[in-house]
Amino acid sequence: MPSLRSFFLSVSFLSSTLMLASACGRAALDLDGDSSSGGASSGGGPTTVMVGPGGNGGNGNGGFGGSGGACTVAQECADGDDCTTDACIGGTCQHTLRDDDMDGVVAIQCGGSDCNDQNPNVFPGHPEVCTDGSDNDCNGVADCFDPACQGGQDCGCDPQPENCSNGLDDDCDGIVDCFDSNCAGTPACGCLPSESGFCQNGFDDDCDGAFDCDDSDCSNTPACQCATNFEDCSNGVDDNCNLLVDCADPQCAGVFPCACVPPGNPENCTDGIDNDCDGLPDCADSQCLASPGCQMCTAENCTDGVDNDCDLLVDCADPACFLTPTCAAKPEVCNNGIDDDFDGKIDCQDSDCATNPLCQTQHANCLSPLLVTTGTYTGNTTGHPNETKGSCGGDAGEAVFYFVLNAPSFVHLDSNGSTFDSVLYVRTGACNAGKEIGCDDDGGATMNAAELEFTILYPGTYYLFLDGYTVDPQGGANEGPYTLNVDIIANPPEICGDGLDNDGDVYVDCADPDCATVPGCLNCNGGQPPEPEFGTGRCTDGKDNDCDGKLDCGDVDCHASNIYVTECCDGADQNSNGIIDDFACRCSKDSECFGGQVCYTHTLKTCGPPCTQFFGDVCPNVQPGSFCNATTQQCEFP
Repeated sequence: MPSLRSFFLSVSFLSSTLMLASACGRAALDLDGDSSSGGASSGGGPTTVMVGPGGNGGNGNGGFGGSGGACTVAQECADGDDCTTDACIGGTCQHTLRDDDMDGVVAIQCGGSDCNDQNPNVFPGHPEVCTDGSDNDCNGVADCFDPACQGGQDCGCDPQPENCSNGLDDDCDGIVDCFDSNCAGTPACGCLPSESGFCQNGFDDDCDGAFDCDDSDCSNTPACQCATNFEDCSNGVDDNCNLLVDCADPQCAGVFPCACVPPGNPENCTDGIDNDCDGLPDCADSQCLASPGCQMCTAENCTDGVDNDCDLLVDCADPACFLTPTCAAKPEVCNNGIDDDFDGKIDCQDSDCATNPLCQTQHANCLSPLLVTTGTYTGNTTGHPNETKGSCGGDAGEAVFYFVLNAPSFVHLDSNGSTFDSVLYVRTGACNAGKEIGCDDDGGATMNAAELEFTILYPGTYYLFLDGYTVDPQGGANEGPYTLNVDIIANPPEICGDGLDNDGDVYVDCADPDCATVPGCLNCNGGQPPEPEFGTGRCTDGKDNDCDGKLDCGDVDCHASNIYVTECCDGADQNSNGIIDDFACRCSKDSECFGGQVCYTHTLKTCGPPCTQFFGDVCPNVQPGSFCNATTQQCEFP
């Protein structure tokens, strides 16, 4: 883990602040929201950031800012940086990180965390507004797709019937719009006599459960007839009419001659094989531009259906054609294998298709994860793209799910019954970039199945991936029909004696009030009732307060820091960085912390200085995927 010293002021500036904040040697305390300190107010809601020589305070946007140079007008202060606002204040140039919507949070593209710097009601920590069409809290999902809105007044589940045309699961049965049997025969869904004539719109127009080219009504249309062809991966032809040739077609992933075992060999430009494992065989590989065998490649003709320039992309799928009149960008069609809007993303990989019923049914990526609760789920990963993998495998396509815990819960997950070598992994905080908390390949009860079990998971949103282990050069991708079994038990009882926090209250075994009177715990603390070994008093009294056989700094509750493992909860500063105890004291609530520290109940379950008192965002080091919430003053997940 990187040193947290990158977040601190220089020694010279720090020495001047220690008179005010002796407990935070690597932090600049934001006392009373005084803007002269370069910090932000720690009160609720968005904060206005005053950027000065020290940085922009604890708003999660890094330490940047500065001044210098005499000026008369702002134009004299231009520094050529698109991410700064340049002003002449009091005859001196001031440069601040741009905050176009004035919500106190800098845009992501400028090093901040605001995912939409044109909307003042959008930034991490802002409550999700369930009806405005915006991702207010920047967690990647908006309105009723955000777990914060599900079950609320605006996204509630009640006897109001499914609205069949709004892209939402109104009755919360897991089925959206025209997929829901409640919508059968409604004008909104059409229920046309035949799918024919509407074979590429991503909807089940005749309500028979089959989409577009999968519907027999479309079997005679030219587009669907071609789409049923399998791509020949070595003939230089777009066999299935998706404008992708040979190795550029997802159907050829891991299939000879597109398969390659890293690191491969230098590219041979005439053998039809991807020798160097870059996914581009022969003339499609830039290494072959000067090869005599590739001199037949010419500029792309954007209307002839041929890959003229040998880059494996045909006509309008080729970037060389994006500006031609015949290839004008149009709205993304979510099931035709073509990048219609030329944003580099195709079909369900395009965010434009996140709410498309077909993409939600596939839930093949983090744009359209499927909400799961206790139960069994089946589906098929065949043809799903590979966008992510776990630490234990996952090179094939995946299905993506999420579950929301409102209370500490026991969670069991397995893929028993799946037909391929499957992998399960779970992330928290974010879907693509969140912290992985578990990964398994072959731990299931059936062959090639995976299994994960969490004794306790705390409230929050968790993302689950059911992935294929690998892509075999001969056998192809591990994909096919899957079975996912989910068992979630909220508020499980404490098991007294297994060394685990079974009920999620942070207290373990005898330290848990639920176990105080069971044999082995009764009066085990030198004749006194057991108590949690939390805080400097109990971590320095020479007693085994929680009866786990470990005393004071030998007890994990007294050296709980995952940042500095040498730090002990003893009121001292072992690592000499200016922070007493430094996230070493276990806690379950603020009252168990001292010296102005708070309990990081949403991440570490340890005491630490409020996250708003650090320059820059300390939270990625405290817990990857978390951010500093100015309201709660602790690190939280989106």
